[in-house]
Amino acid sequence: MDVVVNARKSEVPDELRELVRAKVARVVKRAPVLEKADVKLGQDPDAPVSSNRVCEIKVTGHGHTLRARAGAHDLLVAADMAVEKVEHQVERLKGKLMARTHPRRTKVEARS
Repeated sequence: MDVVVNARKSEVPDELRELVRAKVARVVKRAPVLEKADVKLGQDPDAPVSSNRVCEIKVTGHGHTLRARAGAHDLLVAADMAVEKVEHQVERLKGKLMARTHPRRTKVEARS
């Protein structure tokens, strides 16, 4: 899994960068089809002060693309919110992939 953390127009402390990288890698590891994650941390000058720190996550791999964007008063909180969104999308993707390869059996088929 390749996780790249970038900052837009500002510097991000190394501790925050490593923390976000670890959280995204942990979530994306659940779906092996996903290969690369790009995380962008920055500020949105047009947003209100309560949500002007923004975290954008884009995860790609094998034709699948997952995106999440969250804003908060702190970069760590915004990253947590975006990771939760990506986690939900990864679970949905994993369910779809499993349903495709392991179709459910109906009661009629089970008796035969």
